[in-house]
Order: sequence, then structure tokens, then C-alpha cells
Amino acid sequence: MQMDDNYVITISHQLECGGAYIGKKLSEALSIPFVDRQILKKVADSLSLPEADIEDREERLSSFWQGFLRAELFSDPITAAGADYSPSDRELYDIESEFIEQIAEKSSAVILGRGGRYILRDYPRQLSVFVCADMKDRIKRISEKYRVSEDVARKIIEKNDRERNAYIKSFTKLEWLDAKTYDICINTSSIGLDNAVKIIKDCVSSKFGR
Repeated sequence: MQMDDNYVITISHQLECGGAYIGKKLSEALSIPFVDRQILKKVADSLSLPEADIEDREERLSSFWQGFLRAELFSDPITAAGADYSPSDRELYDIESEFIEQIAEKSSAVILGRGGRYILRDYPRQLSVFVCADMKDRIKRISEKYRVSEDVARKIIEKNDRERNAYIKSFTKLEWLDAKTYDICINTSSIGLDNAVKIIKDCVSSKFGR
């Protein structure tokens, strides 16, 4: 059963804005689990599939990088003949949702992405956070991290943003960038990563009496 003092921090984040860093630091500071790739493993195990088979679809970023960075017009068609079972997008979303709900019932946690704030919309002790950053900073990080031009970095970011928004809207009917659907929206370009962690900790203390 859910303990009365359990709480969950759900973090939605744009690419290269520090969402994972903030989640890990909150986990350390609050001594609660940080949940990210563990969900991927649980989904893969439940379907008896390799994690790699789920990751390309669950995160989608991996296959996007592979296609985009090789060449703008690169394509890699996949034949269905003889293919193993492949779950639908809805099946993957539903399984992920089930695991996220189970986590929230058992303990406090920091959950990164995957529509957590919508999945736990009826959970009384959730703090939903959106992490963003200025485009110029995101472009700089992508460009330096993957050794691509700023123009290529911008295209990567814009496509990733479109795909994430489409995914969230498809399953939750919410606009990913609608500030009204979050408790807190933080721009790490102006606030900074460590200050963002402090702000969220203060909100946890205020909202949950921690």
C-alpha cells in the first residue's frame, strides 16, 4: 500500500536542458530513487525482448541520431517478413504507465519523462516539473557534444521537440509545452542546474512538508 508520506517528482525536459542531471541530484539530496532507464528494463523484461529493441522506440532518440547524423536523406527500411513480435506504441505506453503507477504506490521517487505527470495526474502527492533552456545554449551543447555544426544541432533539437510534443499529445491530449500543466517550469539557462535543484527541493518541502 502507498505510504501517506510518499511523494513523487515528475520531470519533463527538453533535449540538453539538464533534466537528467537535476533528477539525479534531487535523488541524492532527498535520498529517494531516480527512475529513468529502470522503466525501459522492466518493459523489455515483461515483453521478453532485448532492451535495445525497446529503446529505439521508447526513447526514439537513438534511431533519430543514427538516421540524421549519417545523412539528411539517409533511410533504412525494415522488412516485416519473419520479424518477431513487436508491441504497438499504445502497448508500450500502457506498460510503462503501469510500472510508473507501481513505483508511485510503493515509494517516493524522481521520475524522468515518459508522460509521468499525466500518468500520475490523480496521484495526490506529485510535484510536476518542466525543465527547459534557451535555444542557443541547447544548440551549443549539442554541437560540442556530437561535433556537428550549429545548423545541424538546431535541426536535431527542433525535430526532437516536435516528436516529443507529438508523442505526449497523442497519449495524454496535453500540449507538452503548456506551462499550465506543470507545478514548476524552470529555465536552466537563467537559473542554473544546481539552483534548479535547490528550487525544486524548496517546493518539495513546501508542498509535502518534507
